[in-house]
Amino acid sequence: MGHIGRGERDPEPMQLGRSRLTEEERRPRGPPRRCYNCGSTGHLSPRCPERAADSQVGDRSLFMSLTIPVSLLFSDRCVRFPALIDSGAAVNLINGALVEELGISTSPCVPSLRITAIDSQPIGEGYLRRQTEPLGLQVGLFHHERLTFYITSSPANPVILGFPWLRRHDPQISWRTGELTRWSPACLRNCLRNPVSRSCGTCSVEEVDTGARIRLPQPYTDFERVFSEERASHLPEHQEWDCAIDLLPNTSLPKGRIYPLSLPESKAMEDYIEGALAAGHIRPSTSPAAAGFFFVEKKDGGLRPCIDYRGLNAITVRYPYPLPLVPAALEQLRGAR
Repeated sequence: MGHIGRGERDPEPMQLGRSRLTEEERRPRGPPRRCYNCGSTGHLSPRCPERAADSQVGDRSLFMSLTIPVSLLFSDRCVRFPALIDSGAAVNLINGALVEELGISTSPCVPSLRITAIDSQPIGEGYLRRQTEPLGLQVGLFHHERLTFYITSSPANPVILGFPWLRRHDPQISWRTGELTRWSPACLRNCLRNPVSRSCGTCSVEEVDTGARIRLPQPYTDFERVFSEERASHLPEHQEWDCAIDLLPNTSLPKGRIYPLSLPESKAMEDYIEGALAAGHIRPSTSPAAAGFFFVEKKDGGLRPCIDYRGLNAITVRYPYPLPLVPAALEQLRGAR
């Protein structure tokens, strides 16, 4: 039986960590491995710097934001933009490219303000060096104020209303719908007033000359009372052919609810009630039935009164009698004198 001397013992195959690789074995087999994301060598796709930047952009786009339409009023101009409400912004910001495009006057910030992101990295140049002149800011129909913005580079959000704006106005926000639902009592006293009558965007309002009276053509002079605005503002006298509103038996009358109204809406409601009472469209009543009354914003900035009669319609007897066909009625009237 032979023996192996010291220095001549063969390596045992299962002793891990003790065997050494040769130079040929150390060489990579096949072509060099490249990153699946950018195609470069030296790193793999999980550590790709480009992928890290893209993933940050993608993750940022997943966040929902709260934006509201606002109007900037300056130099007899009115321009509308979406404004981002950001409680994490320490100041109110506006995009510098927008300031240059609109020709808004600016002034230097003394001293300059350092601006950083949530990770303490500088944003843009890292400093806010200029600010705008006090600009008129209108939110909705009636909320007006004067506000100074710091100029930064924010092409995604032209206007950013930060924490100072939220602290000043303390609005109620519905995070479910992403809307401002109510202003603070201080805003009801100081910021809410009638809309500013000025040109906004590409639309302007001009006064109508009511002095000139429209003359009817000669064939229609016998029906001049039909075109009377004064007669049209009043309901006609009750006649025997008036339509009746019959209710379903064993039904209860609808009950209304109280809706909160702003001061301008309350004033508009009072004006509507006074005008409708004077015209005879409504009358004082002690009926237990009620219907909701609210306003809808019109395109010209006014308020359109709306009354919710769905509760009353639900208990009203419906008449399935078919309406006459308009073409058939016109055919019968053809040639009438």
